[in-house]
Amino acid sequence: MPSESWLRKIRWPMAGLGLGTPANLASLSPAQRPRLGRTILASVVIGLAMVLVVLGLDDLLFSGESLGRIRAIGAMPWTLRLGVAAFSSISEELIYRLGLSTLVAGLAFLALRGRSRRAAQISTWLGIVVASVLFGLAHVGNAPNSAHPVLRALTLNGLAALVLGWLYWYRGLEAAVVTHFIADATLYLAIASLF
Repeated sequence: MPSESWLRKIRWPMAGLGLGTPANLASLSPAQRPRLGRTILASVVIGLAMVLVVLGLDDLLFSGESLGRIRAIGAMPWTLRLGVAAFSSISEELIYRLGLSTLVAGLAFLALRGRSRRAAQISTWLGIVVASVLFGLAHVGNAPNSAHPVLRALTLNGLAALVLGWLYWYRGLEAAVVTHFIADATLYLAIASLF
């Protein structure tokens, strides 16, 4: 059957894009274990830096509108805030990076691989950008009463998503999840508790 042979050719993620996860590589090779540790440490640092950049841009461009939402989150029980940070970091990375970004990059790679020597790089960045725009748009509801909710979400969440997408493709899914969790936990647990 033609459909069965076509299905056997589909691999997830696409072969040739160079996608792997540090945890998988470390479990297969003891020589890769130090890379996993460095990746996790870098993810923590990037997550903290991402919070500072996003809050700074929010203050500079959007009059600090995020602080109202952070204050509201601070009124929630600590365990609920921790659950939100964990759930959103895992689910959003699975949906937007592993799912959408990989799908877009895979389809682009199929279309470009015979036409460009840089097909993998172009496809990867196309996947990152498309997933980042969709991620930003999915967060418009975080501040629906702001003066420019779409622009705000695309700027703040879209920028964070570009960083997360880069981490996903070049450091692995674990790096994106840890960075996302550190950023959300910093906002929802640490900063929300200060207000």
